[in-house]
Amino acid sequence: MELLLEKLHEAQEKIGYLPESEIIRIADEQGLSQAELFGIITFYSRFYLQPVKKFIIRVCKSVSCGINNATDIRQKLEDYLEIRDGYSKDGLFAFETVECLGHCADGPVMTVNDKVYDKLTAEKAIEIISAYQHRSK
Repeated sequence: MELLLEKLHEAQEKIGYLPESEIIRIADEQGLSQAELFGIITFYSRFYLQPVKKFIIRVCKSVSCGINNATDIRQKLEDYLEIRDGYSKDGLFAFETVECLGHCADGPVMTVNDKVYDKLTAEKAIEIISAYQHRSK
């Protein structure tokens, strides 16, 4: 399984996502059906079947973040970015709510790509995202 996950990560890093042609190629190499590989890919939240946006925001929804107002942060970010179907109106951001980001003692937590932001408030989260917007202009 480790080799398979490495191959998936390599393909996604090279292309930016996992198109059908790569799924077919990897499935054939690994002796898996396309359906089996698709099941593996969709189990993991960091594999993408379509091109992703420049920035991926992940907001934790675990119990420890939830009791520290993660729901409010998520809602304020969705409103601020005008999130529809997981993407911001300006096209810069993909937005995901995930079960845990592994920083339970420092919640609420979000990541932008792989950078972790902890001990958030809604205002701080919007300030962080605003900085990404300004850097992208």
